Amino acid sequence: TGAAGGMGSCLCRLLLERGYRVVGVDHNQARLAELNESFSSPEFLSLCEELVSPTIVQRLEEVLKHESQVWGLVNMAAVSLGDDVANISDDDWEQSLAINLSVPMKLTRLVSQFMKDGGGSIVNISSPVGIIGTRKVSYSASKAGLQGLTMTTARNLGQYKIRCNLLIPGARITFMTKDWSEERREAVGCESFLGRLCTPLEVAKGVAFLLSEESSFMTG
Repeated sequence: TGAAGGMGSCLCRLLLERGYRVVGVDHNQARLAELNESFSSPEFLSLCEELVSPTIVQRLEEVLKHESQVWGLVNMAAVSLGDDVANISDDDWEQSLAINLSVPMKLTRLVSQFMKDGGGSIVNISSPVGIIGTRKVSYSASKAGLQGLTMTTARNLGQYKIRCNLLIPGARITFMTKDWSEERREAVGCESFLGRLCTPLEVAKGVAFLLSEESSFMTG
């Protein structure tokens, strides 16, 4: 999910280069069309849908049931909405949890059914704010919830050789942060141990490792 975003498009490209067949899900029709055109590959299937749409699971199921094997799921799409705990609206809270936590659960529930015969790997993308907190309570809470979802999924599905891991990149360059001033980017980057922001390719390589057999005993 989030295939047409900064990290998502980079990951799709890397996976295609490594021989995967990729289903890219995103709600942004224009960016998804650009991605289709840039890849121009029969191994890339795009699915334009709002993640909170009641038909998303059904549409994805229709795509997957025609595949001989389903190996991976990457829950990357997320939104950063709302305000601090004193000022957040019910709508922003519910929308954040719906996209950032409920959708990953629903897609995990669906895709894992296709993996039970051959195993597979599920990767959830979180954020350090799920551990340390931030101003936006809904974003932090939803990302913290991903940790519980990941650990329980790993525990529930290990018997089927399905692995589930949580990747927590630091502050990174994405469409979500594209409006940051150069001063803010430098300030946030300087707070990391390496003194800079994470790149989309670095995230993509981490995800690709967790999807691959090179991480065959890593789960939870």
